[in-house]
Amino acid sequence: MTSITGLKAPLHRRFDEKDSVRQIKDRYIGLKTRIAPQIALLQKDDGFLERCAVYYERGYKDWHILAAVLNYMLNREAQRRGFGWRPEDVSRRQKLIDELPNVLLPPAEFSGREFEMHFSGHAMTCLQAYGFECRNRRVNDATIEKFLRDRMRHFDLDIPHAPMFDRPPGDWPV
Repeated sequence: MTSITGLKAPLHRRFDEKDSVRQIKDRYIGLKTRIAPQIALLQKDDGFLERCAVYYERGYKDWHILAAVLNYMLNREAQRRGFGWRPEDVSRRQKLIDELPNVLLPPAEFSGREFEMHFSGHAMTCLQAYGFECRNRRVNDATIEKFLRDRMRHFDLDIPHAPMFDRPPGDWPV
């Protein structure tokens, strides 16, 4: 049987390019207010810039990398403070985001599997921002990424700017 859509799946009916670009711009604004000092430090680190070159090759945009940095910082700071996942800890974790401008982690911490998993967490968050309900937390990360790539153009869209983790590093786009 041959598909009427060809080899590539069509964009999802919920895909809205204008809304997606607006969400990306809003993410940059929110991320800048929370992690600008950490990003300035990472932009000076050759090891981090080399890792970002690989992320760019894999199709990641700056807003993906920035979100992974934010999520990693939140997780590390919550661990440092001894927060678990009890209901009272969840609300305390949510308040941590406003304290991140005062947190600086060594650039070497943003490497390895522990950092990488925050890209998957961000993808799941984006699904929810696009209006999808996650009924099963046992979803395969590769499946989510493929859906976002193929059906939501999640790895195609950004707002114009010089790459923030290039040599020399670009500035915040907004």
